[in-house]
Amino acid sequence: MKLKQLLLAFILLVIVSGVWVLQGYLSMESARRDVLMMDTFVSVMADGREAERVLDETVVEMRRLEALLSAHIEGSDVYRINNALGAQVSVSAETIEVLEVAEEVFRRTNGAFDVTIGAVLRLWGFGTEARQVPTAEELLSAMNGVGFTNVEFSREEKWVRLKHPATRLDLGGVAKGYIVDRATEFIYSRGIRHAVVDAGGDVRITGGRPNSPRWLGARKARVGVQDPVNRERLVAVVSVMDGAVLTSGDYERYFVEDGIRYTHIIDPRTGSPVRGLSSVTIVTSKAAVADAIATAVMVLGKEAGLALIEDWEGVEALLITAEQEFIMSSGMAALTEVLR
Repeated sequence: MKLKQLLLAFILLVIVSGVWVLQGYLSMESARRDVLMMDTFVSVMADGREAERVLDETVVEMRRLEALLSAHIEGSDVYRINNALGAQVSVSAETIEVLEVAEEVFRRTNGAFDVTIGAVLRLWGFGTEARQVPTAEELLSAMNGVGFTNVEFSREEKWVRLKHPATRLDLGGVAKGYIVDRATEFIYSRGIRHAVVDAGGDVRITGGRPNSPRWLGARKARVGVQDPVNRERLVAVVSVMDGAVLTSGDYERYFVEDGIRYTHIIDPRTGSPVRGLSSVTIVTSKAAVADAIATAVMVLGKEAGLALIEDWEGVEALLITAEQEFIMSSGMAALTEVLR
């Protein structure tokens, strides 16, 4: 293999996300799929004799889940809920599972994470091309529907109802991680024990590096954390055998108006974009939970955010402030190599 090909196989640079997956040389039985979905680049990598077939099936499954959970796909569960005018809507078991995760994180963060912020996100133009600063009156009207207490659902009967006419769901802060989890579990159910699923920085790892040479045995996957200022370099590397590594940052989607930078991460308590933290990297067992917690910590800021992490069993974090201060939870240092 030529040197250039080796280098390309050695390091995958996912430029659009806050996480880079550092790869080793591909084994003879490795497979990989790179696709566009969920408004981001998705890479799925796995080892095994059936990996090629399984990864094709995995991509189909991920697209099926996106078609259920996206607020922007006509006919999805979320689309139908948002347009039901308060009526009960029959939904999939997957939608109920995502709402249960969202409800738990809403409760544990005292509302710092809230999927009922859909109308506010649309008002700011995130999810569309028409990004703008809303008026105070527009924001107040949209905020009337924010609050997870406005969502009613039944796990047993599989229905959802919005109790306030201004409430609109947007599951973007948890659904991508959930789809990554389901993809990983789907691959595992097909007998594959080494896999990585990366959806624009939502990374879930099973069995370490899927392309580790057999004579080395299982090795931890190394996931790079992007510099929020210079996105072509890494500032840290996190090593994980099994679990999720996810980074949320204020640099991912934003716009500038009158010299002021507005990020897509909105504080559901105020309706305004967050300030203070540039990025949050979460390490835990499930990507859905990591997705929601990362957003909540961006909203809470460094003190309250770090306190949340220390109180949440099985969760570690690296916080990078706007001033480029690095803050780690008590167990994060053992997982992290800082590169700066």
